[in-house]
Amino acid sequence: MRTVLLLTTLLLLTLSVNAQRRRDDDTSHYRSVPIPAHLLPIERAYGSSSLGSLYYYGGKKLSSTYSLEIPFYELNDMTVNHRFQTFRTLTTLSRLTALVPLAYIVLSTNRTGGTYWTVYGGSIVASLTLSIIGNGQINKAVTRYNELLRQPRMGISLAPIPLTGQLATGVGISYGF
Repeated sequence: MRTVLLLTTLLLLTLSVNAQRRRDDDTSHYRSVPIPAHLLPIERAYGSSSLGSLYYYGGKKLSSTYSLEIPFYELNDMTVNHRFQTFRTLTTLSRLTALVPLAYIVLSTNRTGGTYWTVYGGSIVASLTLSIIGNGQINKAVTRYNELLRQPRMGISLAPIPLTGQLATGVGISYGF
């Protein structure tokens, strides 16, 4: 049972790392859609750890890490969305891993104490590992999100002049936040 748990964990980690490598190409300079101007930077609270972080969006504390989904999908960046989906998958797997000892108790006919504690300890280690890797993915998504917001934004505007009826043309650039 311990071997199966170890192999499953290694397989999930390998799949996650390989999928991440395929998606890490920097395509930010090839965006065909401009970054929405209403998006605000995401701040990570001081003292946050790899076991969980506290985030602020527009100066307001977010109730959950899942609240980051809205600005991430409005940004519409493939890398940010992939990292958020990876975070969600790893968090779900972490929670499901906690059910392994219960399944062992229900399904096992061999009730030796040492085997149970091995399964129990292995599920705790696997759950924490998946949780830490998932939180690392969300931190990388926040970093990429903020980097994309820092890129210069250029724009052209046309506005009618009230008394003359002509159009005034303006060119602008915005950098930073």
